[in-house]
Amino acid sequence: MVTETQEPEPTQRRRTLGGPLGRMPRGPLAVGLIGVVVLAMILVPLAVNKLISGRNGAGTSTAAQSTVLDGNAPLSQLLKVSGRVGSGVAPSIELNGDASLSAPDSVLTDVVQTGQGRAVSEGTPVILQVSQFSGLNGRNTTGNEAGYKLWQGLLGPDVGNYINTAVSGQREGARVVLREPTEEDNGSRTTKITVVDLLPTTATGEARQPAAGTPTVTEGPDGSITVSSAGLPAPTRVSTEILIKGTGPQIGAQDRLIARTTMVSWATGQPLEKSTFGHQEPPKQLDMSNALVGVSQNLVDITVGSRVVLSLPAEQAQGKEPVVVVIDVLAKDPTQAPKASGARAGSESSATTDSSAGPTSKDQS
Repeated sequence: MVTETQEPEPTQRRRTLGGPLGRMPRGPLAVGLIGVVVLAMILVPLAVNKLISGRNGAGTSTAAQSTVLDGNAPLSQLLKVSGRVGSGVAPSIELNGDASLSAPDSVLTDVVQTGQGRAVSEGTPVILQVSQFSGLNGRNTTGNEAGYKLWQGLLGPDVGNYINTAVSGQREGARVVLREPTEEDNGSRTTKITVVDLLPTTATGEARQPAAGTPTVTEGPDGSITVSSAGLPAPTRVSTEILIKGTGPQIGAQDRLIARTTMVSWATGQPLEKSTFGHQEPPKQLDMSNALVGVSQNLVDITVGSRVVLSLPAEQAQGKEPVVVVIDVLAKDPTQAPKASGARAGSESSATTDSSAGPTSKDQS
């Protein structure tokens, strides 16, 4: 008799990852599958992030592009301008919250620093330091390594209507910020930010007592100067005296400067070239690589903003007679000076290259 054997009831199966996914492969196949899954977990987020970054623009974070501030808002809510007026360095701007700016409805002007110097108006000499920035990311878009350009001449429409209007009535030492609508190369509409510094047109700084034997320099109420060396022995070697010590950058041997100059005969006191001193006289360019030997050698390391008196023997001047040269060093022009052979002793050149017919750059905004 065959006894029927009952199969035991199946026990409850344990829940494992293999249950819902099916039987898990084993061996090399399992290792390969796990590697593919891990690699996908790494690469997919990177690809998505790269795609989003590409849409927003190179070098710009997703968070920054997600915030756009109204370009018409008060300036203090949009950005901060840093840097000292007259430092010889371009200012910098920082957009609040790393945001970008929308295009304003019109040109807006803000005076972020008031000046203490001479008031300027149309037709008066000015030296303007101009820097431009993008409202998308605050990048300096001026177009040169220095990050600024200089405009020197008589204030008027030639400087650009917006800038002309913005700086008229301001005083030297002021900083003005203009915002205007613009379109970037990629078609994005944003704010063009222009920072304009009104640089002094006469020497500014600490007054110093000249050494005995220095020619007398007297400044008139109109800004003109009178130079006298009467009763003083003619110089046999160069003498350099700083009457006003500026606080700007030091002058280099190849710099192109904006300056006021006058040169007179030591014996007679008569001018040997047209003076550019005077509140109604525009400063001129002074190319250090093409100036008189006595000028180019003895201005090196002098700071911008200074007034300097040079007593030059004939061989350091025009080769004919001893002279006195007075120079107000007002700014360093970042425009590269053209190559020149240089003025040597005995040449007929003036103390400076006479390239003051026009401004060094113009913003036709």
